[in-house]
Amino acid sequence: MKRQTRRTFLTTVGAAGTLGLAGCSGIGDSGGDTTSPDGTDGNGTSSTTDGKNPSNGDDPQSGPQTFENFEKLGPWKAVDGHGSLKKSTKQKVEGSQSAHVVGSQDTKQGQIHRINFGGNPADFSNKNLSLAFKCTTHDFMKVAVQLYAPDRGHIVEMKRTLYGPKGKWVRVNLGVTGHNDPKNIDLSKVYEVRIIGRPSDPNTSTPIEFFVDDLKTVPAPKKGMVMLTFDDGLESQYTKAYKMMKEYDFPGVDAVITDAVYDDGFLTRIQMNEMVEDGWDMIAHPNTQATPLDQRSKKEQESLMKESKQWLKQYGYDGHKFMAVPKNVVGPNTFDLAKKHFDVTMSFGASPNALPAIKKNTIISRMYGENNMQATKESIDFAAKYKQLSPLIFHKIGGDGLAENKFKEILKYINKKNVEVVTLSDLEKKGMLI
Repeated sequence: MKRQTRRTFLTTVGAAGTLGLAGCSGIGDSGGDTTSPDGTDGNGTSSTTDGKNPSNGDDPQSGPQTFENFEKLGPWKAVDGHGSLKKSTKQKVEGSQSAHVVGSQDTKQGQIHRINFGGNPADFSNKNLSLAFKCTTHDFMKVAVQLYAPDRGHIVEMKRTLYGPKGKWVRVNLGVTGHNDPKNIDLSKVYEVRIIGRPSDPNTSTPIEFFVDDLKTVPAPKKGMVMLTFDDGLESQYTKAYKMMKEYDFPGVDAVITDAVYDDGFLTRIQMNEMVEDGWDMIAHPNTQATPLDQRSKKEQESLMKESKQWLKQYGYDGHKFMAVPKNVVGPNTFDLAKKHFDVTMSFGASPNALPAIKKNTIISRMYGENNMQATKESIDFAAKYKQLSPLIFHKIGGDGLAENKFKEILKYINKKNVEVVTLSDLEKKGMLI
């Protein structure tokens, strides 16, 4: 199918969700979230007590449904040895309160769980999950949700790395990152839900403090999705990546340093325009040079964001609505300014994303596609099996960057999997950003 035909087709495709969580890799930390922030190595109504979605008269597959609004903490307990749980009426997203968790002095992490479903287990089949999360103690943190489906021998885990924003409510559209005994997992019979928060730094002496609220389910789409994203607007992304991807009719998302367009080794507008004709997005990637956004003043951050956005808008690139955070660190000001100037913000998160993604207060998680071939293929499997979105990050293709044969191997792997390759604009048109 020609890309132009595909683009027309996408404008008419709905977002009906019928499939859901299905299978993945092992539980626990994987190599996918050990990368440093800059990429170097190194609306709920009421909650129920039986685990079912609340009934509000709406079609349960028509949109987000509140699974837990934490208005009553009775069913929830702190996991023994992993901190404390109490309510907070000052910190909240929906309703009158949230769950306030303080980590253990020994483990520094906090864990809470809900296990009193009795004879009516929670049904998470054909659904993806989304959670509001706020950490007040650490700049970098990890959040995870585990589903015991039906017991500890059959756990589905959704883990996310957050390089900020500290002290802000962020919507985490959770993607599956691991499971035990996938053939016997039954997501229609979940007898325990566990929420975990911990510092990213294993050497910290400060226990984590965090708040959770507004745990929602969303109806999973019919098909998983992969996004091929590229940072900096490097020339090889046209001469190598674009040419290779065109063989498969795969579009991409290029986060362009607009100040560098036409510089040696970077894209030209002629190249960018050709890529856009084939369905690519050209999005903002503010030029921070050596100083990350979060280390700059609020005024400087806003100026850099506006410059990048305005350049793209001036030359007719619809991707001006989207931003990839340079060096991945999202400070509190960065987060607020990104919400002000862009429809969607992307940053490293080491996990897939639930689809459809609730975009208010969210950061779309990306994963490095160039560091570990096994992890890259696994992330594509996550998208295919769990009907979620796996955005991969690449930089230079060929030369001293990712070898062309490795990139070709990734494209071949995607092509044989039951996934769609999409852009941010595609997600909008397909109703996957809600």
